Amino acid sequence: MALGEKSVSSPLSAFKNLFKKPVTVRYPKEELKVFPNKDGVSPRYRGMHTNELSKCIGCGSCARVCPVNAIVMELPEGKEDIRKEYRPVIDYGRCCFCAFCVDMCPTGSLKMSRDYIYTVSAPQSLTDGEEVEYVIDKFIVQPTEEHGDNIGYATGKKQKVLG
Repeated sequence: MALGEKSVSSPLSAFKNLFKKPVTVRYPKEELKVFPNKDGVSPRYRGMHTNELSKCIGCGSCARVCPVNAIVMELPEGKEDIRKEYRPVIDYGRCCFCAFCVDMCPTGSLKMSRDYIYTVSAPQSLTDGEEVEYVIDKFIVQPTEEHGDNIGYATGKKQKVLG
């Protein structure tokens, strides 16, 4: 039989898959279990950023190396205007999750967690245009230790990929 020709039994081949369990995951009702010791995505998945603020020196190398200019160094409210007080602020609307910023961090304070869901709940009272502006403002995030317990990608550590 040549390539592209159909067999008489081709319609019957669908029946062999009719009673098999589907491979898809009904997210968020079911969790994806791919790796033996961890739930969810790959242990080295690059999700949202986390920054150990006690280690961060505010050098700005993460902002300089970012290929899409998604990182800006800003001074948090109530801090003195000195270089070591500046912290990276990430615009997740621009971020391509390449982890160049993590690789360039001299102190190793910047890491990427395995968390990949970032939702913004806008108040119901906003109009359409105001809601868009609200979401845009919320997608610019200063990374903190909030996701630090779910580290996926960090440099300088030897990690076992499978379990």
